[in-house]
Amino acid sequence: MLCRCGCAWDGNGWPCDGSRLYEPFCVNQCTGHGDCYMGFCRCHPGWYGSDCSRKKAGMEIDEGFLRRPWLQKTVVVPPASLPVPPVRVHPRPLIYVYDMPPVYHSRMLQYRIGADACMWRRFTESNGTYLLSMTYSVEVYLHEMMLQSEHRTYDPEEADFFYVPMYITCYMWPVLGWADFPWWHAPFAHSRPMHVANMILEAHEWLSTNFPWWNRRNGRDHIWLMAPDEGACYMPSVVYNTSIILTHWGRMGPEHKSGSAYEQDNYDMAMPLKMFAGWKGFDWVNKTRPHPCYDPEKDLVIPAFKSPQHFSASPLLGTPPFERDILLYFRGDIGAGRRPEYSRGIRQKLFRLAHDGDWATKYKIFIGTGELIPGSYTEHLARSKFCLVAPGDGWSPRAEDAVLHGCIPLVVMDQVHAVFESILSWESFSVRIREDDQALAAIPELLTGISPERVAKLQRNLVRVWHRFTYATGPLLRQTYRDVLVRNAEVHPPALLNASYMLPPRVSPFRPNRDFPFEEDAFSTIIQWLYHKINETRHG
Repeated sequence: MLCRCGCAWDGNGWPCDGSRLYEPFCVNQCTGHGDCYMGFCRCHPGWYGSDCSRKKAGMEIDEGFLRRPWLQKTVVVPPASLPVPPVRVHPRPLIYVYDMPPVYHSRMLQYRIGADACMWRRFTESNGTYLLSMTYSVEVYLHEMMLQSEHRTYDPEEADFFYVPMYITCYMWPVLGWADFPWWHAPFAHSRPMHVANMILEAHEWLSTNFPWWNRRNGRDHIWLMAPDEGACYMPSVVYNTSIILTHWGRMGPEHKSGSAYEQDNYDMAMPLKMFAGWKGFDWVNKTRPHPCYDPEKDLVIPAFKSPQHFSASPLLGTPPFERDILLYFRGDIGAGRRPEYSRGIRQKLFRLAHDGDWATKYKIFIGTGELIPGSYTEHLARSKFCLVAPGDGWSPRAEDAVLHGCIPLVVMDQVHAVFESILSWESFSVRIREDDQALAAIPELLTGISPERVAKLQRNLVRVWHRFTYATGPLLRQTYRDVLVRNAEVHPPALLNASYMLPPRVSPFRPNRDFPFEEDAFSTIIQWLYHKINETRHG
């Protein structure tokens, strides 16, 4: 629905006088067949489902969003809901999206205290739309794309996979500790892994007792997204051991300790058992051990959500390439004042090496914070040959930042898969070194020793895969990418591009790109990977 403000501040964070109308956010905007109440769809009579896309038998199709024309930029009527399918056969894989109880997803949006938190897009006061670059936006985005997808089926009996939508990171912040409900289970806000583990256990119980599909294959065909900093490290074993996990954190190996410097996320933290003795859910640790954080045989490391505005100055989106005069670049948290386990100590060690060795002057290697390295982050990335990819509290979106700016990733994280590393040939467009002190100290010698021809080959291979690191599925993102490409083409027409600074082809493959392969974006890559996993879910 259109919200009328009646309070000092509305749910989007704008001051209001009670007279303004605007559209709040809901997944697929309730397909135009429901009123959106700050994330929750209240379906119109005859319509049902978490996105109001399903109708009672015998009802006539009513394109409800036509009454609100601004929805056309975001709403997609699921092909499976149409009386006449657009194609004779649904393309596989066929994915059934559970209508989970609202407490696991849409109600989180109602409880959140941050106006932009948990969302990837937002309506303006005039009902225009714009994109948000929230770190954990992928939860809501992926749910929405699954609902809109041509791969969605309403028939669970024909489904190849079952998607379980849960807004876990949204619960971790800004709900847990700020709202007085929900809790899983003890009112102890300083152990977020405990609440997340119990939340998943409760969802598993709901799925396995109310429907037959989990038990049919023991969850092997069920898909869960784990977007927290340490991914699925503390996911309950009853779910993790068989299900498909989409994650940002590709840490392998069954023996692992929490690497987070954020105490509330330390899943090895001792629990105050005496205080809550006998309280339901305090046995969560025993139910999450032992299993790895990620298994490349069944799981997939997916990209974090990045809007096209984040790298609109990249030559990959149509701007002239900069001279890549920075050898290695990293700007961000260097672990100052953090616990020693933060980033496995990698960022801290590299900062000290770069500072003490004056790497900036000697080699044009820049490692530091924003205060130490001022200027445009996106321009610096576009000027760099190599960009550091190292852990933070767990995963960090530095690989996406590097690739989307045409910068060769320098990967420093042992036994950790980067984005899509189980399906892409990372060695063809990146450089990886060990975490040990000797390897870190040798970085200047290593990078200066790579020939221009080798650099150019890595860059050429990077150009072949960069589009798989960004999400461009959905009408809003498609149009946004087109707008960015058109705008860059107008600002940098071919005549100016030919006269601008360009490195010789043998040195750099980068030329302003004028198109985007929408069918090979991150979401499409996930779907393609799932297609090849169909048979594996039928056995075991």
